[in-house]
Amino acid sequence: MDSVLQGFEPISLSEMDSVSLMDRQDTKFAAPESELLAILSKLKKDYFVLDINDNRISTYSSLYFDTVDNDNYVQHHKGRSNRYKLRYRSYVESGISFFEVKFKSNKGRTIKKRIKKSKINLQLDSEDIEHLNNCSNLDPALLTASIWIDFRRITLVSKDFKERVTIDVDLTYKNISDDKNINCPGLIIIEVKQPKFTRNSVVISVLHEFKIFPMRISKYCLGIISCFKNEVKYNNFKKKILKLAKITSNDHYRDLVTT
Repeated sequence: MDSVLQGFEPISLSEMDSVSLMDRQDTKFAAPESELLAILSKLKKDYFVLDINDNRISTYSSLYFDTVDNDNYVQHHKGRSNRYKLRYRSYVESGISFFEVKFKSNKGRTIKKRIKKSKINLQLDSEDIEHLNNCSNLDPALLTASIWIDFRRITLVSKDFKERVTIDVDLTYKNISDDKNINCPGLIIIEVKQPKFTRNSVVISVLHEFKIFPMRISKYCLGIISCFKNEVKYNNFKKKILKLAKITSNDHYRDLVTT
């Protein structure tokens, strides 16, 4: 993969600031990892790749928060709009961490508000609580650390600076209460982030060539199901999980829909 990524022109974090897209339209795709090199090869003329200290694949570690009854997950499972996701996220190579509040509006927009942190905390501190109160109606007293989600990410920026594309590989989930990693090989999650959705996108056209079409998918929901499959309902997600099992030939996803 490194040789293919070296074929892209690089872009730095500071150069990418103009396309941060904290208020955006997201379009997600699930694809087999076996197609990744071929997809990347078709994108290098039209996209920059984020390069941090000569690394073009970045490691991310995220700690999500929810209530003990997984209310934020339940809202997603029920298809409710105007819902939240809360997390710490650490960008390992750059040494930067944030506490982030993501809001999915009833108009399909994703709005992310974050504050910089020195590290990931296992509990919300006073600064986090103030930030949460300023941008949500959630009760901080009801929130607790839930799951870890780690992955590696390739970030592309269109050369017209109108969209970002993230490609997540090597997903790993872990329940906060134990040390057991749940690895999910074979799956890549691609997210196209635009100020306003348009099909006039090179990456969307390329994905269609590979018969890869939009799919609403949440790493957080997959993580909750993977870590708490005997404790949460996920009937509404079973068709998607079955599709993931077919895409990846991964026993983990197959077990989720057969047990």
